[in-house]
Amino acid sequence: MLLSAAAAANAAIELSLLPVSQSAAELSVGVAISGLSDGAAPALGAYDFDVLFDTAHLAYVSADFGDAGLGDQLDAFALGVNPQSAALAEAGKLNVFELSLDDPADLNAWQADNFTLAVLHFNILQAGDTTLSLAVNALGDADGDALAASTTPLTVTAVPVPPAFALMAAGLGLLFKSRRSA
Repeated sequence: MLLSAAAAANAAIELSLLPVSQSAAELSVGVAISGLSDGAAPALGAYDFDVLFDTAHLAYVSADFGDAGLGDQLDAFALGVNPQSAALAEAGKLNVFELSLDDPADLNAWQADNFTLAVLHFNILQAGDTTLSLAVNALGDADGDALAASTTPLTVTAVPVPPAFALMAAGLGLLFKSRRSA
């Protein structure tokens, strides 16, 4: 038992930014955690990190907390009472925070080993490659003890639809439709 607890404590916990969806005008990025223990300690009890991005390419819109398939893993019974926020601390710096109010035993027993913490939504402002990165302010287990984690940045190619092209495409569509009707 002590050996498995020691192995879990030394697990390589990682926070990653992953593309969820991208269109010509919008980008959704998931912040995922992996390397926890499934149904055992350590479970994540709190996180506070900054997502850094280039404001010339992206504008923050909103955040959805929790995993689409697993729910909010810091809220084991889906009570919806956890303090959580996603707010711009300054231009290009989005602070994301959540604190679980669940009992540590419940988090350790019910939390998955990897899941999405939040999905962040951005508007694409300008074409080109842009990198999003994470700066961890605090990461704590179910008992409030600090957890160490590595981070993985994400580079995306933003390709917004130019307004002139969108107007031209709409005009051609109307022209094609009127010729078919005639």
